[in-house]
Amino acid sequence: MNKMTGTMKPISDTSSAPRRSPEWFLAVALTAAIVLLHGYFLTRAGGLWRDEINSVSIARGGWSQIGQDSFPFLFPTLLHVWIALGLGGTDFGLRIFGALAGLSLTAAFWLVAWWLRRLPPLWSLVLAALNAWVIYYDTSLRAYGLGSAMIALCGGAAWNFLERPGRKSWVLFALTAILSVQTLYQNTALVAAICAGACAVCVRQKKIKLGVGIFLGGLVAAISLLPYAHSIWGITRSSVLVRTDFNYRNAITDLGTLLAFPLAQFFWVWSALVGWVVLRAVVGLFPKWLDDRAIFSAVTLVVGFFTFMIFLRAANFFVQPWYFLPLLALAAVSLENSLPRLAGKFRSLLWGGVLATALVSGCFAVRVLDYRFTNLDTLAKKVSAAAQEKDFAIVKRWTFGITFDRYFDHACNWTTIPPVADHTLHRYDQFAAAMKNSNCMVPVLAKVAVALRSGNAVWIVGNVDLSANTNSPTTFTSGNWSDQTGYEFNNQLNNYLSEHGREIQCIAAGTNDDVNFNERTALFKVSGWKESP
Repeated sequence: MNKMTGTMKPISDTSSAPRRSPEWFLAVALTAAIVLLHGYFLTRAGGLWRDEINSVSIARGGWSQIGQDSFPFLFPTLLHVWIALGLGGTDFGLRIFGALAGLSLTAAFWLVAWWLRRLPPLWSLVLAALNAWVIYYDTSLRAYGLGSAMIALCGGAAWNFLERPGRKSWVLFALTAILSVQTLYQNTALVAAICAGACAVCVRQKKIKLGVGIFLGGLVAAISLLPYAHSIWGITRSSVLVRTDFNYRNAITDLGTLLAFPLAQFFWVWSALVGWVVLRAVVGLFPKWLDDRAIFSAVTLVVGFFTFMIFLRAANFFVQPWYFLPLLALAAVSLENSLPRLAGKFRSLLWGGVLATALVSGCFAVRVLDYRFTNLDTLAKKVSAAAQEKDFAIVKRWTFGITFDRYFDHACNWTTIPPVADHTLHRYDQFAAAMKNSNCMVPVLAKVAVALRSGNAVWIVGNVDLSANTNSPTTFTSGNWSDQTGYEFNNQLNNYLSEHGREIQCIAAGTNDDVNFNERTALFKVSGWKESP
């Protein structure tokens, strides 16, 4: 510690490397590979899926609708500007925006590595930015890619303030903290963890004023969320239908999906590296082996993991792998900050390991990045091309209706199960109203009868299970909505088609291995009428 300025002495392995050294060339090569993989996925991602369309609809709706999204203002505002500039008129134009948001994470890793050590990033690039699942999810038109970049910047800015305390560095930390929570609500848990890690270093160094500065930066970020109190309450009330019992084992499995790339063994590589940082922090508490970087990183990682899990438990949504992108980004920055850059022969060993990991990742990345987000765009186009004007189409999951509506271009009537009026957004209020109507399937079945009796076809977007056997009406009480709509209401339709449909033809099986299972379904055509036996 420099007693005159209060700044921390840099560790020996943090000095700047010559910009023509192999380390810089390796980092630039990794970055080029990351950019190429983003470009490859840009051509393979396909149509927008329902959550992306929801984001686009809110962004197009203007400033008044931005507060209705499940994210704070930053991402929908940037998307609104992109569309207003005329750059989001097509799926490809919107995909370019997503790719840029995804690449912001790589840019953040470069900036943070420079703040931390005046070195190019290696650990964060090869373990996180080159991870195909990270690329796959952070390029989606959702806020997770940008939110991951912001939390990475916040972690780097916090250490930058500790090493170079001053007004400018504090403003930088406070600004990145605000932008982090203004991109993803769950980043509040990670900003709190960053503040905890920084304060742990301040307490060890007995720099209370520095710790107060960290606390105030986090407090400003928290206060910036107060205008969303009403929106958060509204989202909480409307989304009660999609809440489920949080399962820690499932959450760890989803986190493991990200960590276990390119090989399953990399889950243990991450675990070993984090374990080393924690062990180094414990040893670093002793003056002889002092390591403030490890203390900061270890406290941030441990507190961040538990606070993030607590946030997910409180939200009680069905956990998805992409929820963990910000946690992974913060972990990558923490490793970048605390893992040593080896010297001599060990440095060559490190470079060799990084290069080998990059090569293996590149081989497996193409397989992952061949996954489309949805096949509903192609199914909607199939129905548009083949349907007659008096045909009737049914989308068996109401949430899939958002995607179907974007790509369906035909005059024939269609609906979802249960029927909802607005297919531009996730209208949980309309869904709840439909679920309370015990006769909501009556008009749907009546339209099926009209179409089949008149010699027209009924198109079913979804699986048709003719073994179902329930005709009883359903009302929504509580619990997971997907169980009640996916089985009971749809079974009523299945039974009706089995009883009255003369011919049921599978047009698309919906078993595509190159489509994400979250929005992959089948297409059936039902024609001909038969009376009940």
